[in-house]
Amino acid sequence: MDKLIFELRGPEYDLASAEVRAVLEGLNIEYSLKDTSKYVTMVESDCDVLEVGRRLGLTHRVLDHSFVFDDFESCEVEIPEGSVAVDTRRVGGMDGDSVRVRREVGGWLGNEIDLDDPDHVVLVLISDRYYSGRVAFVVDKGRFKERKVKNREFFSPISLEPWYARALVNLGRVKEGCNVHDPFCGTGGILLEAGLMGLEVSGGDVDSRMVEGCRKNLRQFSVDGEVVEGDVSDTIPDGVDSVVTDPPYGRASSTGGEDVVEVYRRLFESCSEKLNEGGYLSTIFPEREFVEMGEEYLELVESYESQVHGSLKRIFCVFKP
Repeated sequence: MDKLIFELRGPEYDLASAEVRAVLEGLNIEYSLKDTSKYVTMVESDCDVLEVGRRLGLTHRVLDHSFVFDDFESCEVEIPEGSVAVDTRRVGGMDGDSVRVRREVGGWLGNEIDLDDPDHVVLVLISDRYYSGRVAFVVDKGRFKERKVKNREFFSPISLEPWYARALVNLGRVKEGCNVHDPFCGTGGILLEAGLMGLEVSGGDVDSRMVEGCRKNLRQFSVDGEVVEGDVSDTIPDGVDSVVTDPPYGRASSTGGEDVVEVYRRLFESCSEKLNEGGYLSTIFPEREFVEMGEEYLELVESYESQVHGSLKRIFCVFKP
């Protein structure tokens, strides 16, 4: 098995690490956790790096043929045949002698050093330890930026950024070809990410304007999916594999004037009745009390808190029947 290093995107590093594990689990890939820091998740697995990397939203890059070291004593390093260049990145504000790191690691490698046009780039992440490996996959941030809220035909300033929407989908342990439903679809950010991952998508919203806007955005990015107007308890289909949603946080305009407590309760009731065996609800709440409400209906798998600004926070959480 190969050792892989995932360089995590902050500041929600625990959420980013959880996304890595959820992707592996969703794809039914065997793995074991190895040396890991706040900024890096390292696993041992025989997975297809491209298959995993293309799914991720909160990872910068994936390294294979990886190794970890604490000092500059020589260690055994195996990189595929071909020329290499050694690069460094300080993560988490760590200090480190980048010049010495490149010189020492370059000396350990049996490969020809070529700084202009190498066959492989070996990256050393300078953290609490030195995490190193061949760069096997780089997450294309530009593609996510193309789908930012302001670049959609229809937008609302309260929408999730694409990389968070992607992570939320992945936390649902989505499998190849499974169906994902968002009952509070809004502008469609979650459905866009799920659809671009090759999953079957559907959505609903009580606001007819949002429904039309969501359809518009799905067409803009060539994603097929049925979106209907209706209440959360009506739009979630029976036998759904995954419900992924960012529900309203007390905005009367998005709940038809109804108290969000009752809306959330119907979300949990519907998921407890309609999720397939092995399915998940992956969602976000502004307060811990709503997570506790969910535990009355479903089993809490995990939760991660993210501070947005001021008193506003997001609690990413995953439930299963």
